[in-house]
Amino acid sequence: MKKFILLSALIVLTFLQKALAMDIIKLRDLYYQASTDKKASEKFAIATSSASDIEKTTLAGYSGMSWMIKANHAFNPYNKLSYFFKGKDLLNGAIEADPKNVELRFLRYCVQTNAPAFLAYSGNIISDKTVIINSYSTISDADLKKRIKEYMLNSKDCTATEKRIFQ
Repeated sequence: MKKFILLSALIVLTFLQKALAMDIIKLRDLYYQASTDKKASEKFAIATSSASDIEKTTLAGYSGMSWMIKANHAFNPYNKLSYFFKGKDLLNGAIEADPKNVELRFLRYCVQTNAPAFLAYSGNIISDKTVIINSYSTISDADLKKRIKEYMLNSKDCTATEKRIFQ
């Protein structure tokens, strides 16, 4: 009887742990929501600091994104800049640690193609776009591939020839 209870408890704990775990698709969904909603941005920041099932450099990149989104929702100009640059450093650091990570390159491409010119954060648009284009056909993560496709097809920074790659 004790063995049965112990086994049952282990099974229940395993399922609970998996149910509570933050997976990459949930994190991406929070990221998309956070860009337009301040409360969602707070949930996204918490998720990036507590997720344990996501690869560390990818999580660091998303953590950087949470800081940049926090800058977008901040009122004080000093805080806006401070949050943005903290996020930029985290994202760039993650890319330096894993330069072939297409997801991180895609995140930076999204930020740089939308960042105001006065932030002077546009120096990697071409290299990131090249990595995304060259790696797109080899991406096995269907959710990531779909998100990249949607963004790139609507990007004003992609030529018609480049957009054909994503169709």
